[in-house]
Amino acid sequence: MCFIFCCLAFAQGNRSVVADSMQYRQSKTPHIVFDEREHDFGRFSPTGSDTLKTHTFTFRNTGGSDLVVLHAVSGCGCTKPEYTKKPVKPGETGTIKVSYRGEGQLPGFFRKSVTVYSNDPRSYVRIFVKGELVE
Repeated sequence: MCFIFCCLAFAQGNRSVVADSMQYRQSKTPHIVFDEREHDFGRFSPTGSDTLKTHTFTFRNTGGSDLVVLHAVSGCGCTKPEYTKKPVKPGETGTIKVSYRGEGQLPGFFRKSVTVYSNDPRSYVRIFVKGELVE
């Protein structure tokens, strides 16, 4: 029996042969998938009344069990994440709201990361905000 399977796998080249019952089985673990992983705030001034920029990232749980965001950590003090605290059921969505404060920052391009930790087996996912501060 093993000889037949091995010959079949060899004849298929680099493709793996997977039984039909295994191909469409939904994973029993949660899986976080973001609609977008990076947002561009564009150009804005680090002074004045419009220095705080906010964007909400949406994610979906495409896995087979509840997804829990454990915490979200920004790469610096100018970026603040807020996230869905309740478990996200399979097929449902949650959000990560990222605020960037340009006040007091040096002019130029920026790209800041937020690391999202959840109970997804991949451990973490990074999302980014970017833009340009102009005088």
